Amino acid sequence: MSTAARSSQPAASPSGTRRPGAPPPPWLWPAFGIGVALLVLLAGYALTATRSNESLPSSYGRRRGRDFANSASGTVVLGEMFKAAGHRVTTFTRLTPKLNETDVIVWAPDDFEPPGSQQREFLENWLYEGDGRVIVYIGRDYDAASAYWAKVQPNSPEHDAGEIRRRLARAKADFAAARAKMPAKKYARWFTAKRDAKRRDIRSLQGPWADGIDAKKCEIVLAGRLDVPAQADKGAGDPDLPEKFEPLLVSEGDTLAFRVENGDAWNGGQVIVVANGSWLLNYPLVNHEHRKLAARLVNECGLPGNVAFLESFPEGPPVSDKEPAGNSATLALMDVWPLNAIVIHLTILGIVFCLARSPIFGRPRELPTETAADFGKHVTALGELLARTKDRAYAQGRLHQYRELAKRDSGKSHLKRK
Repeated sequence: MSTAARSSQPAASPSGTRRPGAPPPPWLWPAFGIGVALLVLLAGYALTATRSNESLPSSYGRRRGRDFANSASGTVVLGEMFKAAGHRVTTFTRLTPKLNETDVIVWAPDDFEPPGSQQREFLENWLYEGDGRVIVYIGRDYDAASAYWAKVQPNSPEHDAGEIRRRLARAKADFAAARAKMPAKKYARWFTAKRDAKRRDIRSLQGPWADGIDAKKCEIVLAGRLDVPAQADKGAGDPDLPEKFEPLLVSEGDTLAFRVENGDAWNGGQVIVVANGSWLLNYPLVNHEHRKLAARLVNECGLPGNVAFLESFPEGPPVSDKEPAGNSATLALMDVWPLNAIVIHLTILGIVFCLARSPIFGRPRELPTETAADFGKHVTALGELLARTKDRAYAQGRLHQYRELAKRDSGKSHLKRK
């Protein structure tokens, strides 16, 4: 073998590591992307956990998403009670024709205003287009966060007492500010909303749903009222009253829940109006008597079928004549914990992987050609490879070996032996 050939082949590193100058293994960049995604996931989880420890989740009237599942004012527990009774439970955020596939609509709006005429007309048409359908409307006038902090305050440790008082005061102030938007009195066909009634704790119950319920163990509160409407409540341009109203749960003349029917106009359907969520939301359902009352409501909705929980904010849910184009199952995953966190981080991982594997774009150019006959490049390459080992003794040993070989080949051994 010639001297040039020997000098162009560096010996293997004595440590047995990857040959200097060799390309990185193919798994390196995907592994880097997975590592980055896991770090982002852990950071997101830590931030979420920290945020959840800072305050009591109290988002109102929703059952999807991590914060809503843990919310004192959510509807997850009520939804699970429907599931336990054999119903199939889904969630809607708008009024669309797809609701025709359901038999029951449970609506706990995050809005102190009664339903608007557009929402009422859609829902009454929905009743007419089915057979014996049910709408459960739960009034907004209740704050589970204030009830929770007031409950834990007497038994709290002394070092937490100040913080609990502060959170209780803040919860009451936030609720009072939101409640100020409730109309003093407003006719809404199914009921008449009244704001300025006397607040009281319920200690006695009457009506069909009251049998077997210990009212003294209940923690139901009543502030604003959703009363059975009277003819005098109706304005000149308001729709007529439905045909029939039946009280289901009453306390000393105040109606806590009642049924509304309108004969053939609703095709045997009904609207069940509940004054507020003080016995139907997540935190209130910790109370055993409240769960018994909630079971009466579930039984009132009939045989197992399809139940839709309608989630809405102020001004009510939007009404659509057709399904929105963007209403896909993939987008719905973004509201469900933990699927939303998984989808987000898988998306980040995919982006990182694509960036790692993507080509470098730019104006095409012709690279300079190289010739293998240039011995100087072999020497340069060998020097660069030896420098990459960062092993001075190893590099000097290779150079000493080369010099010894070159010394033997450059003397009289070149001459032909006779």
